[in-house]
Amino acid sequence: MTLSKHKIFSLKSRLSLCMVFVLIFPTILKAQDTIVPAYNNIVKVNTAALLVKNVSVLYERKLNQHWTVLAGAGYRWGGNVPKVLGLGGVIVSSESARINGFSFTPEVRYYFNFCECGGSPSGFYAGLYGRYTKYRGSLNFHFWNGSEFKEALVASNLRELGAGLQLGYQFVFKQRWTVDIMFAGPRLSTYKLSGNLDSEDMEALISIIEEEINKKLDWLGMDPISIDPSTEFETNFGFRNFRYAIGFGILF
Repeated sequence: MTLSKHKIFSLKSRLSLCMVFVLIFPTILKAQDTIVPAYNNIVKVNTAALLVKNVSVLYERKLNQHWTVLAGAGYRWGGNVPKVLGLGGVIVSSESARINGFSFTPEVRYYFNFCECGGSPSGFYAGLYGRYTKYRGSLNFHFWNGSEFKEALVASNLRELGAGLQLGYQFVFKQRWTVDIMFAGPRLSTYKLSGNLDSEDMEALISIIEEEINKKLDWLGMDPISIDPSTEFETNFGFRNFRYAIGFGILF
C-alpha cells in the first residue's frame, strides 16, 4: 500500500505542527508562570458580543486554587432579529422596528492549573453556566398570504432559560490583563415566545410562523409546536444553542 504525496505532506505537516506545539507550549507556560500575580478578581468585556450590538460584562471571583464563580450581564440595543426568530424564505422580509433586551449568565469554573501559573485564574478550564435572556420589540412582517403580499405588526417578547457546559482557556499578560477564550459552550434552552398581532391575516401569519419554527425543530430532532391563531399568542419550545466569546479583562 502506498500513500500519495498529498497525504504524506499532510501527515508531515500535522506532525510538524504537533512538534512545534510540544516545544513551544512549555515555554509559554513557563513565561506565564513568571508573570501571573495573585489577584482574586477579574472584570472583563465580551468583545465578540459587540459585533451584534450587545454590551456584555463579566465579573469573575476566585474561590480557591481551582474554583471560580462568574456573573455576566448583557444588554442588546437594536440590530437584527435574534437567530431563533429568523423564519427563512417563506416570509419575504422581517424588518426590526426596534429589538432590545438583556441577559444574565451565572457560571462556575474549574481551572485545571496544568502550568502552576500562580494565584490568579488562568489556563484551561471547564465550567457550568446558566442563561436567562429576554428580548422585546416590534417586528414588521411582510409575508405572502396565498394570494397577495400583506404586512403585519407584531409586538413580541422572547424569553430564554437554559444551561450548558463551557470550555476555554484564560491567558494573563502584562501583569494585570487577561484574555478569556471561551471556545466551546453548548447549551439546552427553553424559549417562550409571545406577541400581539395587528393584522386581518393573522391566521396566515401564525401558520407561517408555526411552520418555520417547526422546520427548525424537526431539523434538531425535537417535537413540533402548535400556536393558536389569535391576536395574542404564546408558545413554548426547546432549542439547542451555543456560547462562544473572547473576553478582555483586568485583574485587581
